[in-house]
Amino acid sequence: MSISPFDQIIDRRNTSSIKWTKYGDEDVIPMWVADMEFAIAPEILNALKSRIDHPILGYTRAPEALYEAVIAYLQRSFQWQIDESWLVWLPGVVPGLTAASSMAGKQGDSVLVPSPVYHPLLHIPEKAGKERIDLPLVYQQNRWSIDFDLLERQAKNPRATSLLLCSPHNPAGTMYTSAELRQLMEICTKHNVLVVSDEIHCDLVLDEQAPHVPTAVAAGELASNTITLMSPSKTYNLAGANCSFAIIPDPAVREKFSEACHYTVPIVPTLSYIAAQAAYTHGQSWHAQLIQHLRRNHQTLRSAVDAMPYIWMDATAATYLAWINTSDMPVEDPCDYFRQHGVGLSPGAQFGDPNYQRLNFACAGEQLDTALSRIERALAQLA
Repeated sequence: MSISPFDQIIDRRNTSSIKWTKYGDEDVIPMWVADMEFAIAPEILNALKSRIDHPILGYTRAPEALYEAVIAYLQRSFQWQIDESWLVWLPGVVPGLTAASSMAGKQGDSVLVPSPVYHPLLHIPEKAGKERIDLPLVYQQNRWSIDFDLLERQAKNPRATSLLLCSPHNPAGTMYTSAELRQLMEICTKHNVLVVSDEIHCDLVLDEQAPHVPTAVAAGELASNTITLMSPSKTYNLAGANCSFAIIPDPAVREKFSEACHYTVPIVPTLSYIAAQAAYTHGQSWHAQLIQHLRRNHQTLRSAVDAMPYIWMDATAATYLAWINTSDMPVEDPCDYFRQHGVGLSPGAQFGDPNYQRLNFACAGEQLDTALSRIERALAQLA
């Protein structure tokens, strides 16, 4: 029986991989940074090879076929009809978050950030000359959600000019509902707070009953108060060939955003455009297989963690990143403890909550099983 391409073990130690070089010669399985252990879709690889046949890789604009592919993808996936003029191309979502934070308001204003959250969102406001105001998420009914009373109070402050949203949420794995997103948009629009929505994990839905809804779609007539940031990089494992884009319906907001990018945000590399176009045009079958594999891995992980002492795992409706509570472990640094036992995780303190560790389960089943065995042995020693 042939092995699934998602269960193949690929040696990355000779590729200067950030993920695999972090621990040097230590016997540590790296399950921290958010890139996957899977070969990219053959259609993407073939498109890249074909473009490399041309001997010049000069400055490049987004091909018209890429515009068409993204517009078709948004319609197909989210029933979201956009105009070509709404798209602004970026070399990554983080530069887009930075540009959006810079353009909204003036120096010394405030940026609202629901937290814990993907760590660049915690540092971007300061880099943009703004004050960060944390909006701690609340844990209700086995999921993390927004504290709308707190949001209302903070949004009233005239210095609050933007909100950085991560949807689906990294690292908590929450899929916000249309009602939640609409309520957020109503509060922010009423108080002139621009909503910048990082939706890079939008195609990595694990809960079949919780489809992703773009913030701008939930916003309806309030969509002019949004900047949406997307990319195929997480979904198609293209972190090293990143092409992202902002979707900005309002022309004035789009002009200010583009100006904030000018001279500060690099242009998208030629091959990144090619990879993105191939992903959105030909990647649907590969993506469907990926989701099935991630759902199996998630169930394996959830069952294993539920049987272990000291730790427990929040529900993960989306992403391939588990948010694991380690606050009951009788050690000073759970992340380092697991590293000493051969599993490299991301420390929760990096995201704003030291009670948790983040685990990337986008890997072959065999690798996940080995990591879980090491975690189980490490916890058994504490008992």
